[in-house]
This record gives sequence, structure tokens and C-alpha cells, in this order.
Amino acid sequence: MAKVKNPHLVTQGKNVKVAVSSSAPDIDYPVFCFKHLHKDFCLDQCDQDDKQSLLEQLVKLSQLTWQQITQTHRHGMGFEKIDRNALKSKCPAFITEDINHLLAFRYNGMKPFLGHRNRFVFHIVFIERDYTLYDHG
Repeated sequence: MAKVKNPHLVTQGKNVKVAVSSSAPDIDYPVFCFKHLHKDFCLDQCDQDDKQSLLEQLVKLSQLTWQQITQTHRHGMGFEKIDRNALKSKCPAFITEDINHLLAFRYNGMKPFLGHRNRFVFHIVFIERDYTLYDHG
């Protein structure tokens, strides 16, 4: 095996090289995570139109900074806070009791997808299709 000059470069397997950072980068744009999707509010429940619209919205949001997003109207590219007690479905265990609200973004018109922001990562937890997750007023 060749000698690695960069101490943060790790060789795994035969030819795979993975760069490893000693600290998390300071990213100012959203990175989306789907690991904690609720089984009743996930992509499997969406039709093709909703899936395409959600993907297009995620691409648009990823082009903005978190600061730009927080300054945008809640029914545009911005978000609104939804109290976790307003939800009609239980949050996954990932959402601990100290988290009082989720953030709701819009896709395909006014349909919301909700999740939790942890620094730059937005963990998508619920993808609404039929406005049953909480009272929409």
C-alpha cells in the first residue's frame, strides 16, 4: 500500500479513499436528511407529483443560506414553527422531549414537510400529503 501523505485521508477496502475531517465544516446552507422519516408520513405515501415537487423544493432550498431562508415568507421558501403538541402523530424517538417545535416548509402548493434543524442539517421527519398531521387552521 502506498504511503498516504495527507493524515486525514483514510484508505478503506482495495481502492476506496475517504477524506476524513477532524471537525465539522461551517456550512451555511441546509443539508437534508431522510433517516428519521415517520413510517406513516414518508415518500412511500406520496404520489409521483408530490415526490417531484418535494425534490424540486429541496433543490431550491439547498441553493439558499439558512439566513436567507429565515428571512423568507413562511409559505414561500421560508418555514413556520409547529408546536410538537399540535401534532396528531407521535414524533420518532430521534425528536427528544426538549425539542418543543418542528419546522414546516412547503412543497406542491401548500403541503408541508416537517423536521428538525440541527446546525446545518435539516432532518425531515414528516411529509404531509393530505393535511392530517396537525390542524392547519
